[in-house]
Amino acid sequence: MHILDIDVSSHAKNGMAKGNEVTVSIEPHATIHMLKQRVAMIVGAHMSWQTLTRPGSDAPLDDLTKLQDVEGLGDGSTINLTAVAPKSQEEEVEELEDDTEAMAAEDVEPPGLPGPDAMNAELTEEQEDLLNKCNGEAAEAIEDGDKASALKKYTEAIMVGNPSAMLLAKRGELLLKMRRPKAAILDADAALTKNPDSAKAYRLRAKSHRFLSMWEEAVADFSSCQKIDYDPDLKEMHDFCTHRKKWHAKKAAQDATKADGAAD
Repeated sequence: MHILDIDVSSHAKNGMAKGNEVTVSIEPHATIHMLKQRVAMIVGAHMSWQTLTRPGSDAPLDDLTKLQDVEGLGDGSTINLTAVAPKSQEEEVEELEDDTEAMAAEDVEPPGLPGPDAMNAELTEEQEDLLNKCNGEAAEAIEDGDKASALKKYTEAIMVGNPSAMLLAKRGELLLKMRRPKAAILDADAALTKNPDSAKAYRLRAKSHRFLSMWEEAVADFSSCQKIDYDPDLKEMHDFCTHRKKWHAKKAAQDATKADGAAD
């Protein structure tokens, strides 16, 4: 058996290479199909991958033909082998539906946050009174549907100093409702610095990442907030983000495979 071509490396490690000679012992009354079975065991190439021809001819030998009936074939004769495994076909990635709820990253500057010292400073009684007053006025403005005034009052309360994780998350939630997801993420980050176990802050950041189509970050934050305080109402959004994350990973892998194939 003379190997004209062999490419089965992705399926079997056989040590065979183009140009190798292989001795195959088989009875004359055996068929070409039976010969392919014997060859498959030797070179690791499935029968369906094999094409057997006689030297000087490109015509494949028929599987049902007996070796003794092949013209000119006898002891010590040569049969050419071409064994090429089929290229694996990557499943095409399905079309991804439009995300009608996605938000564009805003260009507006985020509202202020206290500096590092003020973020954890101990407040005087007057400062605490002012913070609580502004916080209350923000809540009233929200009840009245006045988001702009509520944002202003939440910001005044926060800038007094030492805002709680809850207060920071509340302003972040308002910012997200105002379609300002980047600013909402900053408030969520600040809230988690104050309280690393704040499910409310993780939930806020997860939703903000979701609306910015940041799927990996969204899935990670949803997982964190659900571990701390499971909310069944978040499952649908969590699943949506997980699906999108997997889709983009699959698409990236497929594109990389196609690029490698084009380079070869």
